[in-house]
Amino acid sequence: MRYQIQNAFTHLGCPGIHNLLSIIALTFLTLLLNTVLFNHNFIFDELSLRKTSPSLVAFLNDTVVKDEARVFADQIRKRKDIFNINYISKEENLNRAEKQFGHLGRLIKNGFSGNNPFPASLEIYVNTPDITRKSLEKIAFDIESSDESNDNIEIDDVVLTGQGILSDIYRQTNRTTIASIVICVLITFLLIRSVVFKAGISRDEEIRLLNLIGATTGYLRIPFLVHGIFLGFVGTVVGFTFFYLLYYLFTYQLGVFDF
Repeated sequence: MRYQIQNAFTHLGCPGIHNLLSIIALTFLTLLLNTVLFNHNFIFDELSLRKTSPSLVAFLNDTVVKDEARVFADQIRKRKDIFNINYISKEENLNRAEKQFGHLGRLIKNGFSGNNPFPASLEIYVNTPDITRKSLEKIAFDIESSDESNDNIEIDDVVLTGQGILSDIYRQTNRTTIASIVICVLITFLLIRSVVFKAGISRDEEIRLLNLIGATTGYLRIPFLVHGIFLGFVGTVVGFTFFYLLYYLFTYQLGVFDF
């Protein structure tokens, strides 16, 4: 056992500079892959939060009263791709702005005392689990077109809240993440194999001699396995350490990311 341990450490020292270069490369791959995974998870969390928010918001004309808005909402609700619509009054939108923007919201409220600058709105929830930006834009266009066909224009604008945009980005990052994992695993395998192979070449005569005196295949492979595990472990640990330091730096400044 003692000889096997010494033999493994001797094997580690054979490639010399190649070990250091491979660890640096594995560190970079680990850092890159963790960044991609972190970005993917962040977008997934944001998308999960967006699912509880409306997909579209229709801002109503100031001349539209609450009853007229509800009638128009009932007409829109007849579409198969819409399952709920909430009416939000001008006062409620003003109160939301005050809560959302804090001191700035209070300045807006005080600056327009007696004259509410926020319009009433309809929060539109779309009945599509994997909504895309293109489909949301089509729904918004159809709603605006149906309103323009009426004699009294009730809607000033229909805007997207970002759910469809995030859905498209999530699909792209999902494909990118899968491709990154496959590429990183393949590069890691080839990199470690190359370094271990160089170590084997440098000890070719010793391996031949051990083989001649009856060393088993498993006995000869142990140093190679230890070498590969050592490179993968050290490269991964160093990569995770650098990634956590970057994470800590950015969370200290922004305070919005979860590890």
